[in-house]
Amino acid sequence: MSDPRDPSDQPPMPAPTWVPEPPIKEPEPDRLPDEEPVPNPDETRDPPMQVR
Repeated sequence: MSDPRDPSDQPPMPAPTWVPEPPIKEPEPDRLPDEEPVPNPDETRDPPMQVR
Protein backbone atom coordinates (compact mmCIF):
# COMPACT_ATOMS: atom_id res chain seq x y z
CA MET A 1 0.00 0.00 0.00
CA SER A 2 1.39 3.39 -0.95
CA ASP A 3 1.71 6.25 1.49
CA PRO A 4 -1.01 8.91 0.82
CA ARG A 5 1.56 11.62 1.66
CA ASP A 6 3.94 10.46 -1.08
CA PRO A 7 4.90 13.63 -3.04
CA SER A 8 5.43 11.69 -6.28
CA ASP A 9 1.63 11.31 -6.57
CA GLN A 10 1.11 15.10 -6.79
CA PRO A 11 1.41 17.07 -10.05
CA PRO A 12 4.33 19.51 -10.24
CA MET A 13 3.74 22.98 -8.87
CA PRO A 14 3.27 25.65 -11.58
CA ALA A 15 5.99 28.26 -11.99
CA PRO A 16 5.34 31.60 -10.26
CA THR A 17 4.02 34.35 -12.51
CA TRP A 18 4.73 37.28 -10.17
CA VAL A 19 7.59 39.56 -11.23
CA PRO A 20 8.98 42.28 -8.94
CA GLU A 21 8.61 45.86 -10.11
CA PRO A 22 11.85 47.56 -11.16
CA PRO A 23 13.16 50.16 -8.71
CA ILE A 24 12.18 53.77 -9.30
CA LYS A 25 15.01 55.86 -10.75
CA GLU A 26 15.13 59.06 -8.73
CA PRO A 27 17.26 62.02 -9.83
CA GLU A 28 20.13 63.21 -7.71
CA PRO A 29 19.11 66.13 -5.48
CA ASP A 30 20.21 69.60 -6.54
CA ARG A 31 23.13 70.83 -4.45
CA LEU A 32 24.59 74.24 -3.89
CA PRO A 33 28.39 74.51 -4.30
CA ASP A 34 28.90 74.69 -0.54
CA GLU A 35 26.85 71.52 0.00
CA GLU A 36 29.30 69.18 -1.74
CA PRO A 37 30.11 66.27 0.55
CA VAL A 38 33.56 66.43 2.08
CA PRO A 39 35.23 63.05 2.59
CA ASN A 40 35.85 61.99 6.13
CA PRO A 41 39.63 62.29 6.74
CA ASP A 42 39.48 59.24 9.00
CA GLU A 43 38.24 57.09 6.10
CA THR A 44 40.74 58.13 3.43
CA ARG A 45 44.51 58.00 3.03
CA ASP A 46 44.62 61.20 0.96
CA PRO A 47 45.86 64.39 2.62
CA PRO A 48 43.11 66.67 3.95
CA MET A 49 41.48 69.04 1.51
CA GLN A 50 42.00 72.75 2.10
CA VAL A 51 38.58 74.40 2.25
CA ARG A 52 38.59 78.05 1.24
